Amino acid sequence: MTEKPELTNTPPTNMPQVSEGEAAHTEMMGDPAYAIATHTHQLNKFADLIEELCVRVISIEKKILDMEEAATGYDPNDPIANYPELQQHQKK
Repeated sequence: MTEKPELTNTPPTNMPQVSEGEAAHTEMMGDPAYAIATHTHQLNKFADLIEELCVRVISIEKKILDMEEAATGYDPNDPIANYPELQQHQKK
């Protein structure tokens, strides 16, 4: 059988640990106005995402209810449902 060589996965040592962008961001986060604006922007993005997900879930729920209604033929707004004596004549 052939022997597999041992693989070593070590990161290069000459890579910078902190990029210039991260260093600038860390420095600017010391300014309260910048920190608040950054966090507000992130929270607004999260809120928009949650709102979009809610709209999609509601749309899916409506489609499922419409499919169930089409499959069963049940109409929740049927006025005859309140009058059983009329239903007997409708089923003929």
